[in-house]
Amino acid sequence: MNNVLKGHCMRNYKFWILLFLVLLQSSSLIAGTIHGFVREKETREPIIMGNVWIEGTTIGTTTNAKGYYVLPALPPGTYEIYFRYMGFKTEIINKFIGENDDIELNIYLELETLLMEEVVVTAERDKRKLEIKPSQISIDVPKLRSIPQIAEPDLFRAIQMLPGVATLSDFSAGLYVRGGSPDQNLILLDHIDVYNPNHMFGFFSSFNTDAIKSVELLKGGFPASYGGRLSSVLNVYNKEGNREEFQGVARLSLLSATSTLEGPWKKGSWMISGRRTYLDIASKIVDVDLPYYFYDGHFKFNYDIDKNNQASFSVYLGNDKLDLSDGGTTIKLDWGNKTFSTQWTHLFNSKLFSHFVFAGSRFTSDTEVVFDDVEFGIQNRIFDLAFKGTLTYTTSTRHSMDFGFEIKMLDFDLNYNVVDTKYLNGFKGNYFSLFLQDNYKLSPFTIFQSGIRVDHYSDGKYTRFDPRFSIKQLLNDEIYFTLTYGKYHQFLNLVQQEGFSFADMWFPVDETFEPGKADHYILGFNYDNRKTFSLSVEAYYKDYNNVAEYRIHRGADETLDNQTAAQNFHRGTGYAYGADFYLRNNIWGFEGWFGYALAWTKKKIDGFNFGEEYFPTYDRRHTITAIQDYRLSRKFRLNFAFKYGSGQPYTEVTARYAVMDPAGRIHYETLDGEKNFYRLPDYHRLDLGIFYNTKVFGLQTEFFIQAVNVYNHKNVWFRDYKVDSETIEIKDYEMLPFLPTLGFSVHF
Repeated sequence: MNNVLKGHCMRNYKFWILLFLVLLQSSSLIAGTIHGFVREKETREPIIMGNVWIEGTTIGTTTNAKGYYVLPALPPGTYEIYFRYMGFKTEIINKFIGENDDIELNIYLELETLLMEEVVVTAERDKRKLEIKPSQISIDVPKLRSIPQIAEPDLFRAIQMLPGVATLSDFSAGLYVRGGSPDQNLILLDHIDVYNPNHMFGFFSSFNTDAIKSVELLKGGFPASYGGRLSSVLNVYNKEGNREEFQGVARLSLLSATSTLEGPWKKGSWMISGRRTYLDIASKIVDVDLPYYFYDGHFKFNYDIDKNNQASFSVYLGNDKLDLSDGGTTIKLDWGNKTFSTQWTHLFNSKLFSHFVFAGSRFTSDTEVVFDDVEFGIQNRIFDLAFKGTLTYTTSTRHSMDFGFEIKMLDFDLNYNVVDTKYLNGFKGNYFSLFLQDNYKLSPFTIFQSGIRVDHYSDGKYTRFDPRFSIKQLLNDEIYFTLTYGKYHQFLNLVQQEGFSFADMWFPVDETFEPGKADHYILGFNYDNRKTFSLSVEAYYKDYNNVAEYRIHRGADETLDNQTAAQNFHRGTGYAYGADFYLRNNIWGFEGWFGYALAWTKKKIDGFNFGEEYFPTYDRRHTITAIQDYRLSRKFRLNFAFKYGSGQPYTEVTARYAVMDPAGRIHYETLDGEKNFYRLPDYHRLDLGIFYNTKVFGLQTEFFIQAVNVYNHKNVWFRDYKVDSETIEIKDYEMLPFLPTLGFSVHF
């Protein structure tokens, strides 16, 4: 049976390759092509997802992650071509193209001082592009830094303000996207997986916003070019560096000090950025021991080999350390990520664009606890080495194809050390995938996208076929609908409870536990009036199978050595459905967005809640978010962020009973009610920030003062029960109180 399956797969691969080569020769012999790169004029950084279109037609495209665009198969004639991106002046070029012309047209956009461009760009980009990415939101990184947040700008905290992204608490930066858990998100930094992108026990994300060029979130229905996760995709791209001149920024907050430098080098550029907390150093001044710190660093180097070949190399390092000793107790924690990414971009011709990546990701965590000479330790290691490539062939303004592959070598080690006894768990696996995606404009108003992804994981010999379909229907110049279906599989499971976690432990599937599976169904509506606001509404349904939940309780005869996935996890099913409303505005001096999410999420896990369905802790029925920026003057800006969430589910204690121990002493135990049947009080919080720009010693400087939870609402984190007395005492543990913060940044 296995040989038959392999033969079937090989025949499919040969068919795809043959189809690809046939289409390669199918373009018109008399039509011309315009192609090139769109970059920022000041820095020569590529503009990602910039909008390119021919005025008076439905012909248009967007730039890719390298800033490349192509308008193929254009009949001879003169065209008025628009190049536009949010925050930049629109460039209009009149260009004549003759028969068989292949014109290279590189564009450099200037920064726009007015803010009215942003909403317009978002809508036009969505309507004109050939590829369909439903549930896609692009994060404007400069705007991200203005959102009032805890201590300093944080990427994940900003994403948590988007509709469809739930939060667990003020103390968690985890992303729960449309009913999915954080391990179901594919998080990519320059095309390589980052497995635990968190600092400070999950309080902050690992990415320094000064080093980030762009961010793209796909909340569901993502195309065949992505796989290996069930819920969402988060694409994060490092800056490439200023190709024109040396520049830098230094930032100081109450949490950390940050510095980012960038500049040109021959036919390329470089960027380096570092961040470190300083509370451990500052605490020694006041004779207080705070033995914890974290740091991270980004580095990227780019080089243009020639006009058809570009290469880049990037590195990320992040680490957290805690070394606490108190009497006979010692706690040592050390965890972090290291990644590298080597990229090569090659233009075979103007219509055939290729991108290859050789990258590695390593996550490590070490925990050592000594209490009264009793030692306990956990060492967790993940190493991911990947090679992948994508080829995009654009046959005409109506048709394009994407073909790609991915090869991964995965190595997992999880070791326990309990009272001089060591338990070793080692897992190795290879992951292979192929994908083909076809984008076709059936008419000026209808775009159809279809794709197939084939994933194979060696441990367990699992091969999975994931079809993806999406259609976009334009009603007029302002309104369009999308309909999307996709199947997704995941070959990794996470050891993480619904609560506080600082060091994730990953386990791959094996022959005892099948991969997780999800089906996405999405219906979308989009409206934009091109002047003041745009509206996106999406209804979704997600169905889960083989959902994994870590087993806490084990039999007395079970060993921790070389356990299978079935020994480590319960399996189950689940589903999530709801609707997201996303309104972007730019009116009366206010710029920002409003969001509303209506959501239901349920799980059914063997061994939990007597096998009955229950709401996970991150289920919220209603969530309202608002972020607005208002420019008071050329120097002052005011920003506020508001969030409301209906109560999260929790398990209530319904009774207590007395238990007598062997010494004859009585203590009380609690009896839990139905799992997560009750709800905590509603959550709401208002954050404010004010920013002042000026020059200090000739350097552009920005000062900021921010306040979290300005009206000091007592949001409940979790509810605890004490049964030491004759009655059950309820105690609520609260989240962040009113918390002011300040800082400044200097640009040079």
